[in-house]
Amino acid sequence: MHKIFYAFLLGCCLLYIPAAIAQKNYTISGTVKDEATGETLIGATIKLQELQQGGAATNAYGFFSLSAPAGDFTLVVSYIGYQTITRPLKLDKNVQLNILLTGGSSLKEVSISGNKPKNENVENPQMGVTRFDMAQINNVPVIFGEKDVLKTIQLLPGVKSTGDGNTGFYVRGGGSDQNLILLDEAIVYNASHLFGFFSTFNSDAIKDVSLYKGGMPAQYGGRLSSVVDIKMLDGNDKDYTVQGGIGLIASRIKVEGPIVKNKGSFMISARRTYADLFLKLSPDSTTRGASIYFYDINAKANYHFDDKNTLYLSGYFGKDVLGLKDNFGTNWGNQTATLRLNHIFNSKLFLNTSLIYSDYNFVVQSFSAGKVIELPKIF
Repeated sequence: MHKIFYAFLLGCCLLYIPAAIAQKNYTISGTVKDEATGETLIGATIKLQELQQGGAATNAYGFFSLSAPAGDFTLVVSYIGYQTITRPLKLDKNVQLNILLTGGSSLKEVSISGNKPKNENVENPQMGVTRFDMAQINNVPVIFGEKDVLKTIQLLPGVKSTGDGNTGFYVRGGGSDQNLILLDEAIVYNASHLFGFFSTFNSDAIKDVSLYKGGMPAQYGGRLSSVVDIKMLDGNDKDYTVQGGIGLIASRIKVEGPIVKNKGSFMISARRTYADLFLKLSPDSTTRGASIYFYDINAKANYHFDDKNTLYLSGYFGKDVLGLKDNFGTNWGNQTATLRLNHIFNSKLFLNTSLIYSDYNFVVQSFSAGKVIELPKIF
């Protein structure tokens, strides 16, 4: 009887061992970047072709992690506006990959059927979020040659403008002051220039925009209406480039390039209006002394110490100046700075540590009887 029991127990162990080996999972992790500039790509899709379910998408810093059982697979990496790559992958251990995608895409034949439409807002694990990059914003008609992120957001379902030509917006009935607006994780308290005619965000310096209209993730601390999360470009770590433009209202310039090629880069973008220059041509002395302009500067730098540690430093500085000579003056502006360290502990654990500074300054000056009365900043 004992011999039968031991034989049965040995048989169960022999059956369990291959099953346990077959079910062992390994992890594929890494980053996805633009091959030409080295910019990390947010929301790139990674999947194994042989698996019907499962996959991964890169996070806000271009990192992804995907687990699968051992075996031979075909890795597929895709991103809107880039060529999809496929490569064979033998998964018998944890694998770390740095994937570079090439810009441009080729369209294949598209079949349209009457099946149930795909609704990302319902089927996606994160509901109520809309993401778009600058390639999509560039296709939207603009006024006076100025692309504007916040005015593009006003075109989305569930979002309504606070008024014609104004960058303020309501989301699903909420108030315009109930929207959290972030630039590289720093709060922007007043995201407008010229009393709301332009937003504070220079489109040349922006990489990605996410709008959360409901069910905001806990990392944002909770908001009544919405969250707008804007990420700035990291900078080209391959070559030095200069880009600019002259518009009816403002002119802008952007400079980017490597600090150390393939390891660190910088990006500086500036914009300024010049209506005040034309006011100096007026025959009226009061008009000649008027001030009406704004400027903003976006700057960012990063350095990759190794495959697991990356340091980022970014900042925004903007100011509006309005006033009439010997009458009154109004100045306001935002300043933000973010120091961020990304560390990868292992293929499944990613840490982001940030030190954030944000300030909003509003000053009103009144010139009366030769005296200057200045109200201190209110934020």
